[in-house]
Amino acid sequence: MPTFFHDALAGHRSGREEHRMLFVGRLSKGDRRELRRVLRHAKPPFSFRARLLMLSADGFSVPAISRMLGCCRRSVRRWIHAFRSCGLLGLIGPWRGRPSKGILFSAMAASRPSRLVPAVPLSVPEIRRLLDRLALSPDKDKEYVLHWSAFRRYKQALAMACHYERRGATPPKFEQVRL
Repeated sequence: MPTFFHDALAGHRSGREEHRMLFVGRLSKGDRRELRRVLRHAKPPFSFRARLLMLSADGFSVPAISRMLGCCRRSVRRWIHAFRSCGLLGLIGPWRGRPSKGILFSAMAASRPSRLVPAVPLSVPEIRRLLDRLALSPDKDKEYVLHWSAFRRYKQALAMACHYERRGATPPKFEQVRL
């Protein structure tokens, strides 16, 4: 008869498969040298990733690395998998943050065909905003400013139509603009 509860469960499997610990594995001399260089000279996100990979190569487990570095285990696993699949290029990772407005607008314009949408007529504040951004600030991208003006007027038309429909009235006819 077993003396302790864990002795009784020693031969019992819980239904989950046993997983091997996730490690980077043995690093080549060149990889280890490059990770040390990144650790000393690179920006914080890259040095963080290099430190994480060095700890994994030294035999620390994913939970231990996450506790040492103060991050979640998912981040540790993600960067270990990225390194194992792509090598040192896996340290670069995907682009983070919001792209600049010019890049955002050109990507948005290229991905979507233009369409006609309802829009409220130009108001005095909207005309002032357009005048300020187009004539008085020539460094602004004109296509971008005009697109956002049309988008703002389109959203106002949707809100106005919803307002009328909630009250059981017929919404007014709106002009159509290309968005």
